[in-house]
Amino acid sequence: MRRMDGTTRVNDDEWYTPRETCDKIANWLATDGGLDLLKDRILCPADILPDGTESAMPVALRERGFENVRVTRDLPVNVLFADHIDGEIIVTNPPFSLLVPFRKWLKATGTKYCVLSRPATLHGWPVPVTKDRFKSTDGRTVAAAWMQNLVDTSRHIDPKLAIGNCRDCERSACPNNSMTCDWTPGKPRPLFGWCHAVNHGINGNWCRELLKDGNDHSEDFLLKRSVDYENYRFNVFFHAFMGVFAGFEHILLRIYKKI
Repeated sequence: MRRMDGTTRVNDDEWYTPRETCDKIANWLATDGGLDLLKDRILCPADILPDGTESAMPVALRERGFENVRVTRDLPVNVLFADHIDGEIIVTNPPFSLLVPFRKWLKATGTKYCVLSRPATLHGWPVPVTKDRFKSTDGRTVAAAWMQNLVDTSRHIDPKLAIGNCRDCERSACPNNSMTCDWTPGKPRPLFGWCHAVNHGINGNWCRELLKDGNDHSEDFLLKRSVDYENYRFNVFFHAFMGVFAGFEHILLRIYKKI
């Protein structure tokens, strides 16, 4: 997993999900997610740890009451050879080095999922009980969110925040990326800045390639993004500061007890 904002220098796939987060996901799936504890079948791929034991996610799902939870070591990334049974719902924190082919597999197969991913890289919606920053078991944090395509959890967004509309775009084709490769220019579709799209759970409604009246409006995207992004950066800084303060307070308490 690559470093996104200077929080950590580590670049690997060893970002394990805390049990508390797993419990939140399991409970959401059993309630607002609408899954049936007895009937629905869940697959947790890439959830066998290096020592051969299962990760916290399948354990939390079973303890929440899900009767049909299957765990495998490999992440499905190939349509022909994936270890996945039709109808199984994918629930996992995937290795981020395989996230791109995994996203393509999800899209090609139409599989239902609840997975950890970069914000605004899947056409699903966020899991409301989690946030857009993931904290691993060792305390490292990264910009990532639990996404799902089971229930529409998007929130209303003020149309005035839109940077434009697809119907006004003069491009012959939409950008070839995971979010817009299937779009057709000229269709009515409001476009929002990246942060607004993420914060309101409308990941599939952002684009920075709007061309109108012969002018590239990518600057509008950045302008709309910058206002929201500054608020986002402030929140990250504030929570980081509070974390350092809490750690410092803990050290002082330990010193005080020894005295």
